[in-house]
Amino acid sequence: MVNRLVWEFTTRLLLLGDAHVGAARATPRHAAESDVDLALDRDPHSGLPRLRATTLAGLLRHELLARTDRTAVTSLFGIDDGSSGFGAGEAAPIPSALDLDDAHAVLPDDTSVTVRVGTRVDPTTGTVHPGRMWQWEVLPAGTEFTCHLRLWVPDPAVEARLLTLLVLATRGLTGEGPGIRIGGRTGRGYGAVRATHWAARRHDLTDPGGWFDFHARTWEERAGQGVEALTGPPRDLPELLDTRLRENGREAAAAYVGARSARPDPRHRAELRLELRVAERTDPLVPGPLRPGLLMIGDVPEADRLAETDRAHRWRPTVTDEGKVRRQPVLGDTALFALFKRIGGRLARDAAEHLGAPAGRWRQWHGHWWGADPAEQGTPRPSRIRLRATPTLAGGAPLTTTRMTVDSLFGDAVDGRLFTSDVHCGGGAEVVLDVPEPDDSVLGLLALVVRELSTVPLDTLGAGAGGGNGRLTVTRAHLITHGRSRGGPDSVDLMAALDEPEGPEGEIVRGRLRALHTRLSEEGTP
Repeated sequence: MVNRLVWEFTTRLLLLGDAHVGAARATPRHAAESDVDLALDRDPHSGLPRLRATTLAGLLRHELLARTDRTAVTSLFGIDDGSSGFGAGEAAPIPSALDLDDAHAVLPDDTSVTVRVGTRVDPTTGTVHPGRMWQWEVLPAGTEFTCHLRLWVPDPAVEARLLTLLVLATRGLTGEGPGIRIGGRTGRGYGAVRATHWAARRHDLTDPGGWFDFHARTWEERAGQGVEALTGPPRDLPELLDTRLRENGREAAAAYVGARSARPDPRHRAELRLELRVAERTDPLVPGPLRPGLLMIGDVPEADRLAETDRAHRWRPTVTDEGKVRRQPVLGDTALFALFKRIGGRLARDAAEHLGAPAGRWRQWHGHWWGADPAEQGTPRPSRIRLRATPTLAGGAPLTTTRMTVDSLFGDAVDGRLFTSDVHCGGGAEVVLDVPEPDDSVLGLLALVVRELSTVPLDTLGAGAGGGNGRLTVTRAHLITHGRSRGGPDSVDLMAALDEPEGPEGEIVRGRLRALHTRLSEEGTP
């Protein structure tokens, strides 16, 4: 097939939080000369962390498939059925119209790849599984990837359609909805990424000038020109394509791309938006002021505090709305997800026991939505409910506390048992949970989780629960469902449903709770 047009795209991807893009092949420790269990994927020549072209292509393919159908995905990314003979009845592979290059990571100033300790938290107890601890390399927030893409167009008649499919495939990089996440542990809030800049050039290969303009350059020259084009003001891809198409006299194609790429996301999904405060109510039965609490998500103290502090609350680099990187205290990722999972499991168990349903039934239903370890249900099951990003705390203040071990017999301090911690006092964070293809039963469970966290916080987050740390209270909660009706997303104020159970919001929640009870007591899989 002869291509008559080619589009060159360059985009800058910005990590909004921590990310781990793992290596395809594990490196032996004697070769890595470190104790890192999970290393980043690196370029074998430069040693720089990288985002592979195949990884990005797979993410874009998955996003496009979720928004369209397999025919559209084949048009942009091609297909290879794995056959080798191409005999009678076998279709030859269709080449991809989109080419991508590997992208190397550029870390923010004064930062480097960090090695952190990963743990697996038992959702039942909230503690770390024995032996489930490892070290892994993590790219910090603010890391940038400059990605180069080429879209080959065999005929101008299909140019507008291919550009529309590219826009739909990259919609997950705009910050809309759950979006595209890169690397591992994305369900725990890792890997959030956004495209901040786009650049585009159109080459007509049927024109000698256009042919030489594209082919008479080295790969280094192409990459350099693409990076230089990103120095202008930020522009999103649909706006940029509209400008470039009209510059080349393709007004009809520009109108087609603008109209088709603006279609709403057809996926049926739900998102639970919470405001969580590190505090508890003075009287759980009476709405009133909150009493600030203490939070400790353990981490190694900063270098200037090593001599004074045994452990400190976790701070991480984060990207602000202005695109700047700064360190902020976080509410947690794995521990926060385990808190939601633990509360949901307890509520599902209690409801099943009240309904007289077998224990295995609620465990199967709970594992379908929240994931299950092999020890629980025989085979690992990934979680469908996902934490969109690691929440950062706003407000509050760091506080240094000292505790000691008291001899229960004599009532005095035990020698050598004095501990100093830098905890975080007060503050709040915005938390978003995403649920793909939800039904009313899981929406009912999420309403119960909000009720638990808005009244008496029986479950806590982080360390020091025995001393009163880790109490969280929900002060705002909206459960938004997309793709169910043509009129737009449906939003339910769960706090209003708690305050006025007989109101319209309460009626919706009661219907979902009836669906939850039915699902927990019926036969069959979820």
